[in-house]
Amino acid sequence: MSASDAFGLFGCGLLGLAAIAILIPLRRFPLRVRYTVVAAAAFAFLIPIGDLPVAAYVRGVTGDLSAATLVLAGAACFTQVTGRALIGHRDKQALCWLLALAAAFLYPFALGWTPFDPYALGFGSAGFIAALLLITLACWWARLYLVVLVVVVAALGFLGGAYESRNLWDTLIDPLASFYALAWLLAGVRLPNSVSLSRNSRQAG
Repeated sequence: MSASDAFGLFGCGLLGLAAIAILIPLRRFPLRVRYTVVAAAAFAFLIPIGDLPVAAYVRGVTGDLSAATLVLAGAACFTQVTGRALIGHRDKQALCWLLALAAAFLYPFALGWTPFDPYALGFGSAGFIAALLLITLACWWARLYLVVLVVVVAALGFLGGAYESRNLWDTLIDPLASFYALAWLLAGVRLPNSVSLSRNSRQAG
């Protein structure tokens, strides 16, 4: 098994564990039950169906997952199992905004609607790498360490051959992370509005 296959299966297994941990949700159960459920779920993703493990079928649907998805999935698993949050609101908000902006920059242009193709920048463009480095340094200076972690994981995965794709975009962002970021940001906008409307209705009453 190649390094990219092993890493891809690991990522899809981690995503599956995060989904199970959130859907149950595990935090409502005693700690021993949480560990047991996670261990059983991890084992289930390794069970072969036909010639492939369950995680391979998940990978066939999602493809290789970006560093952003892996970090968010890992943090979600940790939170559900231990009851402690790894990611602060400020860090998560910054990451989601950057993911949403990156998706808005990448995906519409990549459809071929214009001569400019930002996806091509991921094949070793010096300008793209310089911009990514500046963003990472700015986030480090602003103490937005979650963004820094995602970039470091993506860079290590890219340099270490953990991804089949040799495009840096694929290690940084994927559709799952993009949709999650957009949904999280929209939920954050709706929540204050609903609270404000509730307060106004109480005052009017």
